[in-house]
Amino acid sequence: MKRVLISAILLFFFIFLPFKVVAEEGQFMEETIEEYKTTQSSSEKVDSVESYMKNVLYLEKYDYSTNQFNCKWHEIGCHTNSFLFTTVSGFVYGAVDSFSKFQIDANFITGNPVYEGYMLNFKSLAWTITAIFILWQTTKIVILYTGNGEEGMNSLHDKLIAVVTGGILLGIYAQLFDWILELTHLLTETMLTSPVTHYDIMQVMAVNSVGYGLILMIVVSAILFVFFLSILYRTVLFVILYITGVLAIPTIVNDQYNFFNLWLKTVVSNILTLTIQLLCFVLGIKTLVDLTDGGSMILGMIFFIVGLSIPTLLNQFGASTGSAKAVGSSVKYVARYARR
Repeated sequence: MKRVLISAILLFFFIFLPFKVVAEEGQFMEETIEEYKTTQSSSEKVDSVESYMKNVLYLEKYDYSTNQFNCKWHEIGCHTNSFLFTTVSGFVYGAVDSFSKFQIDANFITGNPVYEGYMLNFKSLAWTITAIFILWQTTKIVILYTGNGEEGMNSLHDKLIAVVTGGILLGIYAQLFDWILELTHLLTETMLTSPVTHYDIMQVMAVNSVGYGLILMIVVSAILFVFFLSILYRTVLFVILYITGVLAIPTIVNDQYNFFNLWLKTVVSNILTLTIQLLCFVLGIKTLVDLTDGGSMILGMIFFIVGLSIPTLLNQFGASTGSAKAVGSSVKYVARYARR
């Protein structure tokens, strides 16, 4: 009987004394206002934002732990804002979070049996090409040595270094490309690990308005689509480079038809372009949800524009794969097709 009485008392406290819920309601608004105060020198602006949060957004009734508004049944504005506020912020965060998980993994390329099979077939051909190139270069060196012994010895020294280098690269090619992809993965993972939080998005919407969140949702959706195409292009390019690299390495012994330098330059360019583009994307997203200026839409868009123009900028330094034109052409084609 005593146990039953104690259980009844505890049940009464849990049901009729919801002290935890009351403590959580409005806490998000208070924390947002305190953080916003540290970024603003004008108290009038802070008071205006606080009034907007209370009277328009009904954030006094919002509980972040449950992501719900405690609206009364007759408060139509509160119910409407509750739906828009939680839906828009959740959509933006979900889109950014999903994009941040799309990272180039070495197993996706080097662990794919189809890609690996093509690479191994080309690798068998590469050893044959290497033997032909060595025979041709040896013939050239012998002829050159017959006419000019000193020049022939210098050429022989350079060709020996090229042959040894090419042989080593062919021997460790799989491990070499795994290392290249792992380096790319580490660079992108560092930037794309939680670029923004759901809390940041909700705070910038609270300081501005739900309308800002709707604009943010449209902008982020468009930008994510374009950047997704760009990263997909980079990934496919890595696949092509992985398969054809074994054919480019034997050409290292040639003087005129040396495609190894072009292959290596394309690999480095692909890594740089991908890394800098993702950096611009992360900086743009963080600028859009920065509480200092209430989210700077213009500055964030500039970061996105710079990110998309990175291939063109690298092209001025001779290190572009031309993906900007490819992605741009793809977007234009999709747009034309959608109008039909």
